[in-house]
Formats: sequence, structure tokens, C-alpha cells
Amino acid sequence: MNIENLREEIFGEKGYARWLKTKWISGEQLARRAQERVQSEMGTTVDCNSVNTYLSRLLDVEYEIYLELEQEAIAKSVEWFLNAEETFQSRYPTLKGLFAELQKHLDDMNTLPQEKLAAIAEPLAQYYKLLAESFAQGRRARAGGSAQYHVEFILNRLGYEGLYERQRTLNGTVDFLFPSMEMWKKDRRRCTVLSVKRTLRERYKQIFEELSATKGLTMYLMSTQPLKDAQKDITKEKVQNISGQNVYLVVRDEVKTVLFKDTASVIGFTDFFCRELPRLKQAWTDAG
Repeated sequence: MNIENLREEIFGEKGYARWLKTKWISGEQLARRAQERVQSEMGTTVDCNSVNTYLSRLLDVEYEIYLELEQEAIAKSVEWFLNAEETFQSRYPTLKGLFAELQKHLDDMNTLPQEKLAAIAEPLAQYYKLLAESFAQGRRARAGGSAQYHVEFILNRLGYEGLYERQRTLNGTVDFLFPSMEMWKKDRRRCTVLSVKRTLRERYKQIFEELSATKGLTMYLMSTQPLKDAQKDITKEKVQNISGQNVYLVVRDEVKTVLFKDTASVIGFTDFFCRELPRLKQAWTDAG
């Protein structure tokens, strides 16, 4: 078995790992499953006393569910491959040859069971190692890709349904525009923009440059990551760059308290939902 060929067939845009991920539920379905689980734990009421805990729990539970789906996909990956059409299997000749060779060992009537296990153990271990490695790449980003649905869930529970629009195109696509595109066209100075990302690692400069190009808006960039990840990702330099573009950074309360207690441009979940939005809402409703 050629390890490099096997790696090539598992990784990449057309790799087997990518195909396995297409069998999972959509981001919206993943978010709904997390919301159902959290509601069963914490109830359906969200208020200013619970908003930080509730949203943080939604985000964390979604990641837990994502890992469960990942483990299921890894466990069933061989079965799914063997049950696939011949044309599909032919896309991955190294994988196809590997599983055919393993089946030969299992079908060999002249080999003792322990010898069969010994013969297939190492090749399977290599396969699962590469598959797990592929899944681990981008895991956090994919698992956190449904954060917008959780923010929407919280907004609706707090009484903001009908006071925002999703995925609107201004100078760039923004996740939430308050209160509406109609108001944006009428008087953008009264509008508020919220962009939701898990981390700031890759695109944060592009994000706040897109937002700052809207000029005159109140702008917020929400990073949903937990404290242990924020300690590595959210640097003072990034915060200064974001603040310099007139963009507020919104983080979990714990991240605000531990890392940015005295930084005015960094706002915790609770303050954002229970102080900032109510204050901004006055401008939306007065203008309406």
C-alpha cells in the first residue's frame, strides 16, 4: 500500500473524507439539533441573566454533536465505500485496492483468526489515522459554521424577530442587518451590522474592511470561540486593528472578563444583547 497515494485519495477537495462529509446533516439542521438539546437542558426562556450561558451552550453543544457525527462517519466509512457504486469506487483506486486486499485476508480459509487480524490491523490503522487527520483539519471552523443560526435563535427569544434581516449584501455580505434593507437605503446611519465568525485567524482583516466600507453604521464582529481558543487567536493587535475601523468585537463574557476587562471596544455577549441592542433599537424604531 502506497501511503502517499492513500493520503492523496483521502485529503483534498475531491478526497474521500470530503465525500463523507456530504452525507452529514446541513449546518441549519445541525444547529436545530443543538437547539433542541439545549432547550431540553435549560428550558426555552432566554433573558439577560441567561443569554451568555445559553448562547455559549448552544455553540458548545453543536460542536459536541459535530464530533458525534464525525465519529459515526469514520466508523461507517469502510461500509459506505464497499456499498458504493463501482464508478464511485474507481475514483479512489488505492482505497479500492486496500479494501480488496483486506477482504482477501478475511476470506482466506487457510489462515487462523489471529493471523487475519494481524494482517489487516496495520493497513486499517493507517487508513483510520489518515481519515481522522483529514477530519481534524478545519473541524472547528466547520463545526462553528452554524453560529449564525444560534444568534438568530437568541435574537428571536429576546424579542428582536422582525427587526433584522439575514445575509444582506452591502459592500460585502453581512450576517445580520438591523433593522432592514429598506432602512439601509433610506438612512444607513441608523442601521447596525453584525458579522458572526468563530475565529479571527484567517479573514478578520477582510471582514472589518468590508464592514468599515459601509461608513456611518454601528458595526459589530462577533467571535464565538471559547476562552481557551480565544487566548491563542484574539490578540491585542487584532483588537486594535478592528477598533481602528470603528468595529466592536463581541465575545463570550468569560473572554471579555479574562482577556479584555478594560478594553471598551470588546463587548461580552450579555452587554451586547442586553445593553447595546436595546440602545440601538431606539434609533431603528424612531426612524421607522
